Amino acid sequence: MEDYLLAFILFLPLIGGLIAYNIPLKSGIIASSFLSITTILAFYYLSFIQETLWVFQFEWFPGFVMGFAVDRPSAMLILLVSLISFLVHIFSIFYLLGDRHKDRYYLKLGFFTFSMLGLLMSDHLILLFIFWELVGFSSYLLIIFWFEDIKNAKAGRIAFMTNRITDLILFMGLLMLLGSRNDGFISNLGPLSADASGKTIGICILIGIIGKSAQFPFFTWLPRAMAGPTPVSALIHAATMVAAGVYLLFRLFAIFDPYLLNWIASLGIITAFLAALIAAYQTDIKWVLAYSTISQLGYMVMGIGVGAYHMALFHLWTHAFFKAGLFLCAGSVIRYLSIQDPVAVVQDMRTMGGLKSYLPITFCSYFICMMALVGLPFFSGFISKEGILVGAFSWANQSQNGLAFSLPIIALGISFLTAYYMGKQLLLVFFGSYRGEKYLKRPQKSWTERAPILVLAILSLGVFYRIHFLGGDLSFLEYWLGIQPQVEGAGMTPMIASSILLVLLGLGFSYWNYGRQGMHKMKSFNSSRLSVFVQNGFYLDKFYMGILVPSFDWLAFKTSKIDTVLINPFVNKMSVSIVVLSKITDLFDKLIVDGLISLMKRIMQILGLMFTKFHTERIQMHFVSAIIGLVIILVWLKFAL
Repeated sequence: MEDYLLAFILFLPLIGGLIAYNIPLKSGIIASSFLSITTILAFYYLSFIQETLWVFQFEWFPGFVMGFAVDRPSAMLILLVSLISFLVHIFSIFYLLGDRHKDRYYLKLGFFTFSMLGLLMSDHLILLFIFWELVGFSSYLLIIFWFEDIKNAKAGRIAFMTNRITDLILFMGLLMLLGSRNDGFISNLGPLSADASGKTIGICILIGIIGKSAQFPFFTWLPRAMAGPTPVSALIHAATMVAAGVYLLFRLFAIFDPYLLNWIASLGIITAFLAALIAAYQTDIKWVLAYSTISQLGYMVMGIGVGAYHMALFHLWTHAFFKAGLFLCAGSVIRYLSIQDPVAVVQDMRTMGGLKSYLPITFCSYFICMMALVGLPFFSGFISKEGILVGAFSWANQSQNGLAFSLPIIALGISFLTAYYMGKQLLLVFFGSYRGEKYLKRPQKSWTERAPILVLAILSLGVFYRIHFLGGDLSFLEYWLGIQPQVEGAGMTPMIASSILLVLLGLGFSYWNYGRQGMHKMKSFNSSRLSVFVQNGFYLDKFYMGILVPSFDWLAFKTSKIDTVLINPFVNKMSVSIVVLSKITDLFDKLIVDGLISLMKRIMQILGLMFTKFHTERIQMHFVSAIIGLVIILVWLKFAL
């Protein structure tokens, strides 16, 4: 039964997308209906899965077996992807109202959901990489959905090429890992060897992971990927695709040695800090959330590096809900302003303001999701983020290295930055008065807009993770992740109190800058060189496009010159030599080989004619010849003896 159930969960989104594509007028309803069934089946499966691991294996070709496997963590994420994809499908009915390519949109959305679910179910390295690539390709199709705009097409190309480069390195690492093991099943993998080959494998896999999860130095593609529809950003750039790298890191945690895990933790905290700093200087509502996503993914990577991998996975779960909610709220704002004030730059927060009076449901949902993101008590983000911070401090205590404490200290500082830039966004978008040129009107009510963001806001409350109706008396953390309550924060009260204090200070600082004087006067943005430098992502894009790309172009040009000057003449001369040699060989074949064969043929013909004449005489001649021969033999024998 489990085989059929999981097959339905895997293929229903794709089937729904195909049917929706062929019935354009009802595409949104059809695709959403199939996702609703997928979500129900995923929840049903999650409700009865116990400790046993579901495994399905098959022989791809003789001697090579691959397979799928689902345990508790992957079952959780299957439900997560199905539910958020369903809510995004519903919201898209509102967001893409009037778009003439809705049918194509839902087909691509179903294809992406299918690919992501396949990745979560894969238990073999090669099978996982196949779905990994399908996730990347389907996300590219969604990013360039409005490809008529050259900027969107360029953004999609940058995202696609960045991921292809890191995916190639990942593939090399997976092949080396597969070659060093008897099989490629993830559930059977053990630690890598401590020699150079083991470290090379680990580094290659890590590069692929940080490319997909937009970690430093490969995070520049994610903000540009915001060119796609905002619901797409909620699904693939907040809840699922970029989290795939963290999920793979979680799955392969056992193969990394402590030395490489230390580097993973350091890389995660660097990314989290840099992205939070950049987010604080952004003016685009979606770019703030994009860099916030990168920062939170850095938290998760750091959590895995310090050994708090279960809490990192839990933060992936909570982050998916509140960040998808924030993106859908941003989509609600963008859609509303694009209708009310068509000439406005609808994603620039400097032209917004006062929208809480016009979009009260959006404001309330945004506020709840924001509180979860900054990590205040009673919200889901507080539980998961503080769990990672506790793990970081425990790791620093055990490392007996003073520098190790820099990680949790920087993580605390990121709490301040997160609260600051989210408070700034809240004030600029929803408070004060509208700074555009048009007079705003109240929007028409739409349940396809409000229902998804309300559901995501409710799921961002912390109460749902302190109880768990599927696990009896156990909480969500205890039942699904095996985390005991004392691991969450016992003995770490000063650290948690410091985190809460820094969050409150960050919110207060944002109010000091952007919310004073009745919240209707916006303080001008800093235009200093440093702020411009940070706002532009430290000009990493400029570095890549201005130095790395020209360097590769120069290398390609020089390589082509070598090909033209050296290789091509050599190949041409070799080809001429081969042609001449073939002509000589042909003449030798015709004159010598064929001549000898013709001579032998002529000799055999002559001999044949001679024997033919002999055999055509009369039979009397044969008898006479035989008698004469017999007489000669007898005479010889007589005299010889």
